[in-house]
Amino acid sequence: MTRIRLALLVVLAVACREAGAQTGAGVSPDTLTVAPGPQYSAGFFHRVFLGDHYRDLWTMPIPAVELDLASFAGGLEVTQRGGGEQTKSLRFKGGDGRQYQFRSIDKDPTLALPPPLRKTAARDIVR
Repeated sequence: MTRIRLALLVVLAVACREAGAQTGAGVSPDTLTVAPGPQYSAGFFHRVFLGDHYRDLWTMPIPAVELDLASFAGGLEVTQRGGGEQTKSLRFKGGDGRQYQFRSIDKDPTLALPPPLRKTAARDIVR
């Protein structure tokens, strides 16, 4: 199993476990169906020349429970914005005093590229 597939499985397993452990407070009864990375869909020629690279997993719709940040854990307040060169993250403090951190699973290589290449097709190729 590759690292990307393993990472996706871990994220989904943790999300499902956490969603199942939540009480009704702060969780919308609605389940949304979303595709984690619809921008990764590709046509035949793109797949032939650049490969599949798990595009089917990124574009597969999955059920996700909506989290109400205003009411979960007594309300979540953003305490810090962060991330590295490719990810974004937010840290929260809940009304219950606990710390929470959300991190994007989608990588954006723009800042890892030299400035002249950031607004070119090179960004799309490395992505």
